[in-house]
Amino acid sequence: MKEKISPLHSPYIIDGVRQELTPAQILQSVSDTPVSAPGASSFAPVVDETSDTDPSSPELDARKVEKYFAAMCAVERRFPLQYAGPYTRGLVYSTLLDCIWRLGHFRIGDLCLNACWRWNNSGMGSMAGFYDSVSAVGDMLFSLNLKLREFSLTQTRRAPSLELSADIRPAEDGASLIEEPFSSVNPNMAAARISGSFLPDPKSWIVYIPFDSSSFKLGGSLLAQALGVNPPQAPQLDDTDCFIDCFEVVRELVEDGIVLAGASVWEGGLISALRGMATARTGAVLDLSDLRKACGETDMVSLLFAEVPGVVIQIRDIDFDYIDAELLLQDVAFYPLGHPAANGGAVRVRSSAKTGIQSILESLVRRQGGEGED
Repeated sequence: MKEKISPLHSPYIIDGVRQELTPAQILQSVSDTPVSAPGASSFAPVVDETSDTDPSSPELDARKVEKYFAAMCAVERRFPLQYAGPYTRGLVYSTLLDCIWRLGHFRIGDLCLNACWRWNNSGMGSMAGFYDSVSAVGDMLFSLNLKLREFSLTQTRRAPSLELSADIRPAEDGASLIEEPFSSVNPNMAAARISGSFLPDPKSWIVYIPFDSSSFKLGGSLLAQALGVNPPQAPQLDDTDCFIDCFEVVRELVEDGIVLAGASVWEGGLISALRGMATARTGAVLDLSDLRKACGETDMVSLLFAEVPGVVIQIRDIDFDYIDAELLLQDVAFYPLGHPAANGGAVRVRSSAKTGIQSILESLVRRQGGEGED
């Protein structure tokens, strides 16, 4: 009689449906490291149900952004079991995004991931959440054509967590599976990185680039946790083609020195990235009009706090036309938000009837106002 259960090697029955692969088989399919393990028939199945808390649709007030941000900063992130899949996909994206600011020469295909799950197996929904998380890692790496170098599972009595890290794939492991132009011959990635703070250049531009086409939903977000609410939907984060295109073009801009400063957007949303780039003296004056109209989102709170992975970059005014041409050529959506400001580090965000494009045109007209016409 089978009695022993292995979180990695047991078969899983979730919501009454037997899953095709064990967690170990999923991870092995995207791993560079062979794992010797007994078959699933050696272990009793893990039987669990998906964590399903009552959804709520809170009415959030854009006038309370400061209050929401303060509440979010006061909590420590927990792994949201009911959104295990979307949260894990966001974490994969975020881990790769963290590399984009590093000095050196590499492409997305030169990277590999390491994963460490620390999991509490007790409680309904816990093991279903683990399986969803493992599946998300497997699906993401397969779609991104990347490999998992190492993975581990440690059982704990604490709240479940997943830690991911990214490295350059070792040369002895063979060439990257992503074909040119997404890999390099001799990749290298330094520990040093470009500035993550606004430089005090009031003419420079602050540009937001989302790396996924998902809608701005608050389910599973840090804000939802801080407010104790459970929005019914989370960003799906499954547009890996978009992510690869965005990663490649931004990485090239970083290596070419076009990006003056940059920050990743994910945990805490766009507002956290913008606030994180402010210094004691330099903040920003920003307008989300173009972003709001492009995505059809009328809720400013969702735009600011939804965890859709992306980047915020600061570029010189003289490089704007070049950036515009490069991003349009690669079919990468981007949104000029505004400029840094010497305002004591405040980040002021609004959404006006006038679009950012109109503001850019007016700015160009003002700069050329003193010049004669041909």
